[in-house]
Amino acid sequence: MTSENNIEQLFRDNYRAMLILACRFTHDEDVARDIVHDVFASLLSGSKEHVTVAYLMSGVRFACLNHIRDLSTRDRLNSLYAIDNVDLEDEDWPDEDDVERLRMLVDRLLSDQCRRVVKLRFESRLSYREIAEELSISEVAVYKHLRHAMNVLRQNFHRNER
Repeated sequence: MTSENNIEQLFRDNYRAMLILACRFTHDEDVARDIVHDVFASLLSGSKEHVTVAYLMSGVRFACLNHIRDLSTRDRLNSLYAIDNVDLEDEDWPDEDDVERLRMLVDRLLSDQCRRVVKLRFESRLSYREIAEELSISEVAVYKHLRHAMNVLRQNFHRNER
């Protein structure tokens, strides 16, 4: 079992690198600190014989991914694009006009398959796996369709605003 002295030494040697990794995932230093501390707390309560740097870094990465998965969509976008919360405080967005413009762009600019993927994801709230099963395509194809749709909508949404 890893002793407290060994864990303390691991903490001193690896804390900074683990914090940097967690910050890159979360874009929030406070959350990153909490994640790194949780990884070390799990070592104290666990019965792991030999702990390596790779084990610690993997623990941080998985904890960050779990944290991001548990965030709301708005928070995920915020962490992904590192946008200040102040910019997202407008609870009235998207308003009905914007939603209608997005629907019109989806219907007009996207292929049938891409349109089906977007509607299943955002209207039916299906997961990538559920969409893949429904349309008999791979999850990677679902991701690519959604990525393409987001790019098309992003490019055309603001263009039509002017």
